[in-house]
Amino acid sequence: MKKLSYALVLLMFTVSIVAQESTMKQKFIEETRIEAPVFIGVVDSDKTSQQTFSQHLQQELAYLSELDYLYDEGVVAVDFIVEKDGSVSNLSISNSVSKTIDEAVLRVISQSNHMWQAGKINGATSSMDKTVFVKFDIPGNDSHNELAANYLQIAIKQLYAINTIESKYVNEDKILRKSQRKTNSAENYLLKAEQYKPNDLSITFWQARTYELQGKNDLKQQMLDKYLELTRHDVIEKSLTDDVLFAVITLD
Repeated sequence: MKKLSYALVLLMFTVSIVAQESTMKQKFIEETRIEAPVFIGVVDSDKTSQQTFSQHLQQELAYLSELDYLYDEGVVAVDFIVEKDGSVSNLSISNSVSKTIDEAVLRVISQSNHMWQAGKINGATSSMDKTVFVKFDIPGNDSHNELAANYLQIAIKQLYAINTIESKYVNEDKILRKSQRKTNSAENYLLKAEQYKPNDLSITFWQARTYELQGKNDLKQQMLDKYLELTRHDVIEKSLTDDVLFAVITLD
């Protein structure tokens, strides 16, 4: 258990950092008045009703439920910036489901150009980051939480199996080849878990551990940074309730 015991040390280390940084971040939020961007959209002619962006997404993406060839499900996450003039820029997929579904979500967001009221910091109009999650769900299948948990469990078993390999074989080349197969398998299962549950702390942590075992130090650091950011966000999310938008599309 020598290799994986580092996982616990890593977790304790990151939690210690978060405890310090989240306190500083919370103080900053309390002293800064942040008004998140607001989707204005298309107002009805009588100007008495207005869609939220989540409702807009569901309406614009409803046609996907009628496409028989779509069988992938999961959560698409899109990061973008709402500029000072209400335009959108820097769109990027941070969690993918499939090319068709990803592109459909990107199209709707890109077409919301100038349909936003810009955010403000202490009363001054400012460009701000936004994140949109669109969940694509197939009725009758296991829940996304269950699917993510199953894939995560399989990935962790693959990593723990490395200890057995190291104790069972003497040949270093053979140990390396078999260990690489296990870490590659774990990486793929973690990507599948992330498809159903993006920005999950446990998945992100084990991704960092997997990249470390593979010697991919840049990716490991990227996952650790993401882990810290997600933990900080958990602390301050109540102060930024409008920062994350969510919509659900049911694929029949």
